[in-house]
Amino acid sequence: MATLVRDQKSGKMYIEDIWHFDDFVNVAENATFIFTEAQIEEAMERVADNFDANYGITWELVESAIYEVITDDNCHPEFLSEEEDDENSSSV
Repeated sequence: MATLVRDQKSGKMYIEDIWHFDDFVNVAENATFIFTEAQIEEAMERVADNFDANYGITWELVESAIYEVITDDNCHPEFLSEEEDDENSSSV
């Protein structure tokens, strides 16, 4: 995802690491989360505002942010994947 770019004005190089909406959607789908576009956007905002620059943005961080948004918005088991619902049921 990282791209080496040369600034057109200064000629200096920098690294650009862009995370797209679709990257977040793919993570959510792979985790079998039920989500809305607004929740994905909120997760993107949380990642942008809170990531640790020492570690960067990782797939795990993206998944965690999506999970947090979904569970903050919907504290009901039907909004989690069947697998997570099973895990939550067994811990009660």
